[in-house]
Amino acid sequence: MKRLVLCIDRDDDLGHKTGIEGPVIGRHENIRAALALGLADPEDADTNTILAAISLYDELSKKGISAEVATLTGDVNVGYQSDLELTRQLEEALEVTGATSVILVSNGAEDEYIFPMISSRTKVDSVRTVMVKQSKSVESTWYFFLKLMKDTKTRKKIIAPLGIIFFAIGLIMLLPFIRMIFEGDVQGTIDELSSNVMGVILFVFGVFLMQNAFRLRESFRSSVKRAKRSMYQGDVTIPMFIVAAILFAIGLLRGYGAATPTPPLASQFDDLLTRGLLFLEGSFYWFIGAALTFEARRMVNAVIQRDSVPTAFWILAMFLIAMNFLVLGGVHYLLFSIDASLFSSEMTIYAELLIGVGIAFAGAVLQRRLRTEIIVSKESWRR
Repeated sequence: MKRLVLCIDRDDDLGHKTGIEGPVIGRHENIRAALALGLADPEDADTNTILAAISLYDELSKKGISAEVATLTGDVNVGYQSDLELTRQLEEALEVTGATSVILVSNGAEDEYIFPMISSRTKVDSVRTVMVKQSKSVESTWYFFLKLMKDTKTRKKIIAPLGIIFFAIGLIMLLPFIRMIFEGDVQGTIDELSSNVMGVILFVFGVFLMQNAFRLRESFRSSVKRAKRSMYQGDVTIPMFIVAAILFAIGLLRGYGAATPTPPLASQFDDLLTRGLLFLEGSFYWFIGAALTFEARRMVNAVIQRDSVPTAFWILAMFLIAMNFLVLGGVHYLLFSIDASLFSSEMTIYAELLIGVGIAFAGAVLQRRLRTEIIVSKESWRR
């Protein structure tokens, strides 16, 4: 009866940082892997986990128990992909070592998600969790916070949600302050800001966390570099984006104007649903125009470069136009249902809905036909 001391590296830090592929089987190979990982990243906890597995293997060997040690590496994409890779490596390790049971060694709950998969394939004698001790200076809160901000996985899983939550709470608390700015009430703005310091702190802290989580500064710099490069190459993406942004801003203004009717109607249609529908009626076709303008950049670039116009643009344009007719038809129908004075033409409603359905159907037929032509051309090429 042979036991396999099994170390789990579910997110493949070993392979990502050292290039060593799993499964790593044998005491000598695991020592080499731990040394390579320790040199690549001295603060990685997986190094201690591998050494703990080797230590447990030595302890079993001294007691005369037949054992072997192995390290399984998953995948950077933690989840189905990593567990599938761990399953393959586990079966390979069991076949190579001939072990009939395993002792699982991990450094946290994330690695132990694989426990059901291991127990379904072989007997698990024990599970050992390795807790890494830190020095007094490392345990300081500020140092720990900085380490979290630098780790990519932690930023996406913890920092980003926290940043969004703080940003949203701060923005909600600052809504009266923003409203007074638009109303031009200077004294009220100052009073609201001074009485809502907590909202400002949460808003700024949320922006700080989101900037670090999503690397907004680096993304902005890379976007500026790409924009400069595209302008030098004659790309019209930036001008088309500016035009699309202007159309979008006009849509917001037109929607806001439509949602704030004149005083005689303001008291009559003060409910949120009606104002939302009026906003959509006044702004939605501007939003569709902005989307079409932005997507048209590919067509314009293709014409400039004397290439064929992408067929996908026409299909997308048809679906956007169909969406415009369908949404506006639905909005007009709801406005007519609320009060006929808001939209009095029933024939226009039916015409908008029928035109939208017709354009969407034509786009679906065109897309299906193009997909069929692509499949036929591929099959003929294979022959």
